[in-house]
Amino acid sequence: MAKKLLLFTDPGIDDSFAIIYALLHPDIDLAGLVIDYGNVSQKEALANAAYLLKLANKEDIPLIEGAKCPMTGNLPQYAHDIHGTEGIGPIKTNHIQPKRVYPFQKIYELISEYGKELSIINTSPLTSLAFTYLYSASNIKQINETLIMGGAFLFPGNVSLVAEANIYSDPQAAKIVSTYGDSLTFLPLNITYHAIIPRKMIHQIANQNKNPFASIMKPAMDFYSDKYKHIIPGITGAPLHDVSILSYFTNPELFKGTKRQVFIVSDGIAKGQSIADFRPEPKVKSGHPVHRILLKFNYQGFLNNFYKVMLNSMH
Repeated sequence: MAKKLLLFTDPGIDDSFAIIYALLHPDIDLAGLVIDYGNVSQKEALANAAYLLKLANKEDIPLIEGAKCPMTGNLPQYAHDIHGTEGIGPIKTNHIQPKRVYPFQKIYELISEYGKELSIINTSPLTSLAFTYLYSASNIKQINETLIMGGAFLFPGNVSLVAEANIYSDPQAAKIVSTYGDSLTFLPLNITYHAIIPRKMIHQIANQNKNPFASIMKPAMDFYSDKYKHIIPGITGAPLHDVSILSYFTNPELFKGTKRQVFIVSDGIAKGQSIADFRPEPKVKSGHPVHRILLKFNYQGFLNNFYKVMLNSMH
C-alpha cells in the first residue's frame, strides 16, 4: 500500500527532482504540496509546482498556500544564483497559473482525513511547519511521522560557517519545530552534501525515459551541476539534497542515525546553527523532545534507488 505524503517544499531544482521522485514512486501517494518561499519566492515556487503537476497530469493533487516570508519578519533571501531566475534552471514556468490554490487550513483537513496514514516531509524553510504546530500541535501529532531535510551537525554550513539553508532562512521557526515536534527525523547536510547525482546518470535517464519529466531533467541538472562546479571543485554532478529525504522515506534501511535533542541558534554569528549533544552521555534538557538525526547513508544504494525510480512511468 502506498504511503500518503504531504510535502512542504520550495521548488527549486532539487525540490523539483524530489517532487518528480514522489510522483514517479509507486509506493508514494502524494496527498498535497504545501508551497513555501525559499529557493525562490512563494509565487515562483507555486508556478513551478503547478508546472510539474501539469506535466504529470496530476493537477488534482492539492497545492496549498504556505509561507511567503520568515516569521522573523526578515525579507527572504532567495537562491536564484543556484536555481535560476524562475527556479528550475533554464525551464520557463512564470506563465503557469495554478488551477486552484488551497488555503493553509487544507493542511489540517488532510491530517484529519488521513491521520496515521499520513507522513509530512519538509524540504523548505520551516515557517509553514512551525505555524502548523503553533495553530494545532495536537492535530499534527496525529500523523505517522514528520521528516525534515535540514540542519548541519558538527558539519560546515552551506549558507554560513555553520548553518544549513532551510534552518538559516527562519531559525525561529526551526526552534519552534524542534521544541514542539514529537520524535522528528532530521536529515542534515552531513548526508545531503554527499548525495551527489552524477550528471551522466541524469543524461542516461533522460535519454531512455518515457515519463513526462524526461525532457526537463537534463537541462535542469546541467544548469544545477554547472552552478555546483564553483561550490564543490571537481564535482561531476550535483547534490540533490531534497531527494535524499524522499529516499529515506521509502528506503530507511539505507540510512543510519542517532537519537538526540536538537537545539537551534536564532541569532548572531551562529544564526541557524543546529546543535545536538553527541557526547557518550549527553546532557538532557527536561521537557525537550528527543529527535532522530540521520548521519550516514549507503550512497550506492541511494544512487541505485534514484535511478530505478526515475525510470518509472507515471503510476
